[in-house]
Amino acid sequence: MLSPGRSGSKTFIEASSHLTNYSAAHESLSAHLGDKRFDYPAHHIEADNRLIWFTGELAKRFPDDVLYVNLIRDFDATVDSFHHRLQNSSYRASIMNAFAHGILMKPGDWRADQERDLAAFYVQTVQSNIEFFLKDRTHLTVHLEDGGESFNEFLQLIKGEGDMGKVRSTWLEVHNAR
Repeated sequence: MLSPGRSGSKTFIEASSHLTNYSAAHESLSAHLGDKRFDYPAHHIEADNRLIWFTGELAKRFPDDVLYVNLIRDFDATVDSFHHRLQNSSYRASIMNAFAHGILMKPGDWRADQERDLAAFYVQTVQSNIEFFLKDRTHLTVHLEDGGESFNEFLQLIKGEGDMGKVRSTWLEVHNAR
């Protein structure tokens, strides 16, 4: 799954964990290098927003047997979430810290009045990368705010099995809200 942000990723995985014909995990291989970084089991659903930085490897390793899911929600809500993370995270591996100071190479702090624009630039950049990567690949966009309509389409495409009532009701709950 490719997504600009984690908000919704936990909900997606929590709901998918009730499927019996797929395993599901969130950032399960994010600390691995090389081949191990992409050693997902067959019939697996993985949510990892950092995969967008590995599109070349994804294209090589999974040429045509993957359904990519672009999980999206309201742009401003996504920006607000990343802005909040930028302001409040001391986590060393924070994607916003990496983007704000590593990718953009800003050694000092950003001014407070620049931080929301920085978060918006991150979300726009990641969404553009996702759209470009997906344009010629099998994919589905799942909207967090469509009442489950696109999530149901996802379940149909993968021929989801298990307690489908539990899968759908879990999707409609909020997990890891910020």
